[in-house]
Amino acid sequence: MTKIKRVLFICYANTCRSPAAQHLANFYGKKYELKGVVFDSAGWHNAFDYAQPETIDYIQSKGIKISDFQPKVITRELIEKQDLIIGMERYHLTKVKKRFRDLQEQLKQKLYTLKEFNGADKKDLNVPDPYKTEKKRYDEILEIVEKNVKALVKKVKRINQ
Repeated sequence: MTKIKRVLFICYANTCRSPAAQHLANFYGKKYELKGVVFDSAGWHNAFDYAQPETIDYIQSKGIKISDFQPKVITRELIEKQDLIIGMERYHLTKVKKRFRDLQEQLKQKLYTLKEFNGADKKDLNVPDPYKTEKKRYDEILEIVEKNVKALVKKVKRINQ
């Protein structure tokens, strides 16, 4: 794999999982001294103009600033400039392939679920959507995101050395 300079996390609305992943990746990128990598996030639908309160609470509990976050929709330009595109569910990646059929060759080695990039079992590649779940379950899901983002940052650092 060539050096990774741009990573895009994607989910349904860019208000729960993907903004959490983006902010956690920036945090762990600094902690593990990963230099020259830009983490971003986007979603398929722009239902809100803010991250979900539970996501904000979780991220802020780690001492990470998220108050200036603005959700955005996935665009061709955003997809084309990424070295790595990380979906929270397989469905998100399937949708990228369908929407941008003419980019199939370019996307071939760039699309992974968060768990898949970290070598998870093929039967368990999705990170469930926490939207409208109880706080305990919501936090459990974001803990899955955090664990996998931490591993992703370490792997990207190894790839880039």
